[in-house]
Amino acid sequence: MRAKLGLFSAFSLIILMVVPAHADVLTVDIDKESFTADDKFTLSGTVSEQNGLLITAAMKGPSSEKLNRNAFATGGTFTFTSINADDLFKSEGIYTVTVFTENQQPVNGTVLKISYDNGIASMLPDFEVILNPIGNKQVDENQKLSFTASIADSEVTDEEFSLQNHPSGAKINRDTGVFSWTPTNSQSGGYIFDIIVKSGLLEDKETITVTVNDKPVVTEPPVQTTEPEPEPVLEPEPTEPGLAPFVDEARDPQSYVDRYNTEAGYKKWFDDNFAEYDSIYQAVGLEEPLLIPASFVDEARDPQSYVDRYNTEAGYKKWFDDNFAEYDSIYQAVGLEEPIELAPFVDPNIDPQYYVDRYDKETTYKEWFDKAHPDITIYQAVGLEEPEVVEEEFGECGAGTDLVDGACVIVDNSRGGCLIATATYGSEMAPQVQLLREIRDNQLMNTESGMSFMTGFSQFYYSFSPHIADMQRENPAFKEFVKISITPLLSTLPIMSHAETESEVLGYGIGVILMNLAIYFGIPAVVILQTRKYIRI
Repeated sequence: MRAKLGLFSAFSLIILMVVPAHADVLTVDIDKESFTADDKFTLSGTVSEQNGLLITAAMKGPSSEKLNRNAFATGGTFTFTSINADDLFKSEGIYTVTVFTENQQPVNGTVLKISYDNGIASMLPDFEVILNPIGNKQVDENQKLSFTASIADSEVTDEEFSLQNHPSGAKINRDTGVFSWTPTNSQSGGYIFDIIVKSGLLEDKETITVTVNDKPVVTEPPVQTTEPEPEPVLEPEPTEPGLAPFVDEARDPQSYVDRYNTEAGYKKWFDDNFAEYDSIYQAVGLEEPLLIPASFVDEARDPQSYVDRYNTEAGYKKWFDDNFAEYDSIYQAVGLEEPIELAPFVDPNIDPQYYVDRYDKETTYKEWFDKAHPDITIYQAVGLEEPEVVEEEFGECGAGTDLVDGACVIVDNSRGGCLIATATYGSEMAPQVQLLREIRDNQLMNTESGMSFMTGFSQFYYSFSPHIADMQRENPAFKEFVKISITPLLSTLPIMSHAETESEVLGYGIGVILMNLAIYFGIPAVVILQTRKYIRI
């Protein structure tokens, strides 16, 4: 019982844990350039301050794999505990490791990239290989099509260009990226293929469509030996009729359309007596709605077949564009939703959030995108919805409470968030708050003594924490005082992350209690006694 009470007292300081910091990550390294999923790897690096800082490594994979680790910097350097590779690498692709201090936003952290392929993880260089947009092309038969593929980063010098699924006769220079092709008389139509650039393990590609226009052979007309026939006299084109005489302009014209569509006798009367009108809509002065699907669509067939013909057959595309200009696209005509068109540089096999993260973090990448695509946003380019910006209201309460009549009221204290730490750092995603949550969920809530402690502590903590959190939001000076006062606790509490069993939780908990008693009460007591002794002398 005494152990549980002592543990309760120690962990009462957990929820207050924050530490002021003013530093950035300077460098990050991995202890090996390549390794297998059975190996371990270690992250280390430097920061711009010598003081102890909380460092977070957030690792993300191509299939939404996630892994977070925390460490403390000492003397301007930091080293994370060795990480089992198979805890992170679950699927092949590019993994991103972002390392940042407690005072940095994750988007401003230092980024490493690791390629995982065939069971081997390899460090990627700190540059990107991105093709400059090429776009679709058109060319006539027997005419040469030529253009040059290039990459955005001029510092890359070992790139190699190639083609995939290209038409016969098309070629590209491996070193210069110069593409050339002269289609023959039998190669009219549309061709879809890929232009690829590689530099080491890095690769980018763009899928383009080249439309070859059919140009028939022109022969000289025969020499005319007879007198030309006189040209016929063209009659003036008939003008469109106005409103039909039966239309009462005071009535809603749609009422005539509704009668036509629902009353067979009315429809026959109109068709017999007003044949000069193309439709009932023209007779009453309304625009006729589009017929969807269009008249040429056989509803028994897959509508995608019409789209495929439109995209691959130049003659079919011209026929549709000439005869059905009233439709916005072939998709509207056949009743399909038009797909989102991704920007040419987007690889559909890569998480689109990767491009957004680069745009937010890399100034040169942002400048390149804004210059190359001024008419769209990065979200539109990669096919993502624009995020909704929600401004945080003053007085907003943390998890487990609601704002009622200007005060935070407890609604659920079983697994609520750290109100004081959240108010101090302004977000539940702050590294300090996440560390508290990890210790609570991974250590305390997995043992009987820890669960007993959290049940009693929650009732005690939420009885006063909403009021302290409100005081922090209203008084910046008090907020800074809280930060400074719990710095020692922040330095000792990570010891609990090593506890896994019931006995280890009790043992490490007692150790943390003794350390904090010495820091918060023992050291001040010694200082006071020494000061009094000095005054007496």
